Amino acid sequence: MASKFQNRLVGAVVLVAVGVIFLPTLFDGDKKYNEDQFASIPLVPKPGDEQDIESIAPIEQTTTPSTPSEGASEAMISEAVTGVEQPQVSTPEVSEPQVAPSTPVVEPPKVVNPPVEPPTTPPPAVSETTAPKGEAWVVQLGALKNAAKVEEIIAKMHLSGYPVYTVPARPVSGKVTRIYIGPNASKAELQAMLPRLKELTGLQGEVRAYKP
Repeated sequence: MASKFQNRLVGAVVLVAVGVIFLPTLFDGDKKYNEDQFASIPLVPKPGDEQDIESIAPIEQTTTPSTPSEGASEAMISEAVTGVEQPQVSTPEVSEPQVAPSTPVVEPPKVVNPPVEPPTTPPPAVSETTAPKGEAWVVQLGALKNAAKVEEIIAKMHLSGYPVYTVPARPVSGKVTRIYIGPNASKAELQAMLPRLKELTGLQGEVRAYKP
């Protein structure tokens, strides 16, 4: 019994000794860690400590590559864009439409037609009447020197359907022209024509024997 109790006692002493040895070490480590953290926080310098702070060499900061500002990056992009050769777009030359020279309109000369004189109708030719076989008769209307009056009477006789002729055949102004109606084989027919012939011509005719 005594040996078991001693063994337990020795074990308890050993545990206590181990705890005494190692526990302060653990607490000292935590204390040192806390002190380091407090030491890293800068305190407000006192007036007398400014010189000490200046004497401390500045901590060299590791240089980090500076990123270019936004304006500088845009400038670099624009330079890169301008550096690229732009394709030259050839614009086709638009040729002006050629305007044909205007030729003056030449008006054709106006043709002035000379006044057309009405054609002078020649006096109607006295048709030569064929005398009937045997004895024939004629009506002598008159003997006139006015050729125009003779032609007027001849025209009226033709329009009225009377066979008329003159001696000479062509009336000549200043010369006597005899106007005859006929010839006709019936003397009575010619005598019956006298009133109508006077009405048309104003001349009193006479029935005479036809002499070709």
